[in-house]
Amino acid sequence: MLEQPLSLIGEPSANSQLTLTRAPFREVLRDYVNVVKPGITMSNMMTTFTGLWLAAHGRPTLELTIVTLVGSGLVVMSGCSFNNYMDRDIDQYMARTQDRPLPNSRIPAWSVLLLGTVLGILGVSMLGVLANTLSAIMALIGLFFYVIIYTGLTKRTTTLSTVIGGVSGAMPPLIGWTAVTGSLGMAGWLLFIFMFLWQPPHFLALAMRRVKDYASAGIPLLPVLYGFAPTKRQIVVWTAALVPASLLLTAIHAEGLVYFFTALVFGGIWLAKGVKGFWAKDDIAWATDMFRFSLIYLMVLSIVMIINVQ
Repeated sequence: MLEQPLSLIGEPSANSQLTLTRAPFREVLRDYVNVVKPGITMSNMMTTFTGLWLAAHGRPTLELTIVTLVGSGLVVMSGCSFNNYMDRDIDQYMARTQDRPLPNSRIPAWSVLLLGTVLGILGVSMLGVLANTLSAIMALIGLFFYVIIYTGLTKRTTTLSTVIGGVSGAMPPLIGWTAVTGSLGMAGWLLFIFMFLWQPPHFLALAMRRVKDYASAGIPLLPVLYGFAPTKRQIVVWTAALVPASLLLTAIHAEGLVYFFTALVFGGIWLAKGVKGFWAKDDIAWATDMFRFSLIYLMVLSIVMIINVQ
């Protein structure tokens, strides 16, 4: 099923042979902004804020809010920079990534590695010095899982990378929670579980949409190696686990009934959409719908968590 032999991964392509030329400052700046993935950074900062808001019962100080969001944002940007650096060899084989700055040699690889290092040090230090040590440790664990465990060790070797990478994606709420409390409480762990369970159905749907890209790059995701049928089953299993887990925040009185019924309704809609996939005639259209709804689901529940905090 692989469109590009694994033996070719890492070999230079025509794009990677381009020599660095002088470019206008604005274009260079845009490339560096692209490297830190502002969309991913903002979404992670949103879940960090959710954890912060819940821990403070809707009354965090402005200073701590700014420190936590900026610190966590810098750490996420660091991870994205390292990810761009480490994946520069396979990015050239995927249509959605082949125009990134590193596969095209528009900016030097060493500068992205340096950028990731500086951003990571700044972010972890900011959290450790201006918030507390535990929040810095949570950020460092998230960065380690994303860069070393996910990108470095599992992304190219196992279909479980989707699950393993979920650990890093679930850390931002814990960063926000620990920045306020200085401890790991039950609500903080439930936020972690919520985000951990949300990610597999979200990313497996994306993997179905981009299956040809991932196959070309030799990335062994579930739909690449085993096809769409088992991927659909996994999406439904993870979504089914997420729905009751999302309701536990009300059970421990961290959230009210408005959140409870919102989570129940939107989780039920997502699960129903997943089950419909078993009879879908257009798998890519179904995966696209699932992927988009996963984003809507996360945004709506995050907003309601903030509004309905107890």
